[in-house]
Amino acid sequence: MVTSKQAALRQLLESEHGIHLTAYLVNRGDPAGLNLQLADVLKDAYEWLEPAMATDERRRFLEPLESLLLNSRMFEQMTGNIGLFRTRDFFRVLNVPVDVELSCQVATSFHVKPLIRWLQADREFLLVDFERESTHLYFGSMDSFRFVDSISAGDLSLVQADREGDRQKWFNERIRDLTRSTLPTLFLAGDKSEVDSFTRHLSYTGKVQSLDLDQFEQYNVANLCTTIRKLLKAEAKLTLGRTLLEFKFAEEANRTRKNIFQISKAVVQGRVRKLIVTDELSIFGTIDKRTGGIAMHPYDLNHEDDCILDDLAQMVLSQGGDVIIAKRDEIPKGRPILAILDDDGSVLEKSEYLKAFDMLQERFG
Repeated sequence: MVTSKQAALRQLLESEHGIHLTAYLVNRGDPAGLNLQLADVLKDAYEWLEPAMATDERRRFLEPLESLLLNSRMFEQMTGNIGLFRTRDFFRVLNVPVDVELSCQVATSFHVKPLIRWLQADREFLLVDFERESTHLYFGSMDSFRFVDSISAGDLSLVQADREGDRQKWFNERIRDLTRSTLPTLFLAGDKSEVDSFTRHLSYTGKVQSLDLDQFEQYNVANLCTTIRKLLKAEAKLTLGRTLLEFKFAEEANRTRKNIFQISKAVVQGRVRKLIVTDELSIFGTIDKRTGGIAMHPYDLNHEDDCILDDLAQMVLSQGGDVIIAKRDEIPKGRPILAILDDDGSVLEKSEYLKAFDMLQERFG
């Protein structure tokens, strides 16, 4: 079974209470440079944790990071930037394939805006490659790609009719087993008549798309993967564009909440349908999870402080809402945060501009 990226990161996105250490390292392909960054993170972490932990407790808490500093071979296997996530009973090292800044945060939850931006840009997919005598199944994303399974004519009945029926049955069952928790786009490639035949008998409920093999000078899986990623990248850009447009029209119609204190109260009430926050600004303080009240501070005071924008984004995600991370110049009027509430949705869905945008996307996307 394949697991969606958001489900895989759920423990990080929803973790709260107790001391959380988050660090991001910038990977430029230089292990020695990563070690220097990790040493800086440890220095900052010891300082941040001093008011909250006794010396021995701090050493135990930071021991996994110290061990990583002494044995950093894991870094050699990682092609993207690196996230480190630590609580008293949890430690995770994660390859983060989006831009990050070298940082170390100690708070009551993890710092997740870079992870949300990753989820926003990433797209997962399944690829089925039909050959005359075999069918191959792959699973990929924007930064990974792996073989899952295959079936050949030799695995099936000797009678041609049974072969095709058995292969179709295997295909539907295998896809169903893999996609119980997520429905990535399913791409089909190979002989057009075979693809068309299988498409007619598909039981998959997710999006299905056939690839035109005429565009390939050399037909191979690597080229298929590259083409799929280009298609999904364009799709992600369109999706982001539509969402930014929705916020723009909502702002012009006075249907957004722009005051961070009002937004916080709406978030704890579970009323925020969509939230957009900037990744270019941190607003430090604490949120009362019961009332939504905010205590705002001019800078990160202690281990209980966190970026309020980050905390609000986490809370909305955990409630099933949508969160967009954007640059300030992409957000209407350069605001650091905007929210669309559940009771504002009906007006936006009727927007003729958004309907026109969707029609154009469907026609030319």
